[in-house]
Amino acid sequence: LKGLARSLGARVTHPRWTSYGALEVDVFLPSVRDFELLTAVLEPLAKVEFTRNLDEAPRFQPKESVIEEAVGYFNSERYWECHEALEGVWRPAEGEERRLLQAIILVCAAQVHEQRGERDVALGIYRRALPGLKWEGRSYHGVDVTRLRKQVERAMEEGVVTPLKV
Repeated sequence: LKGLARSLGARVTHPRWTSYGALEVDVFLPSVRDFELLTAVLEPLAKVEFTRNLDEAPRFQPKESVIEEAVGYFNSERYWECHEALEGVWRPAEGEERRLLQAIILVCAAQVHEQRGERDVALGIYRRALPGLKWEGRSYHGVDVTRLRKQVERAMEEGVVTPLKV
């Protein structure tokens, strides 16, 4: 993939593997047209499941919609995108809500490191996230915080990072 992309003037970085064998990468190209060309070249070789241009400003959405989208990303093992989506909610948040969102973002970051084969880094990030996963209610806008906290605690006890669901 890197060689093919390089031949088209692209740079491919940060490969991340899902548990179901999908590869997620960041691609840098000079133009949208170049990206369309790369996608067309890749299509006969492998299914391109989704693309997203991070140079485009995100459209405005209510917080609940952003969180719903983020949950979908999380449960599809698209942790980097979940992280990016939640940052828009985290920035204006305050108090305990801000702390919880930061913890969920850290869980996403840990999962990204696991997808890169960096388990020790992932477990270290889990340690940083755990205090923020103490939430008075069981859920936050559809995110089962209690379940997430238990999954992170179990991963830390066992030293094994597996894909999580919220």
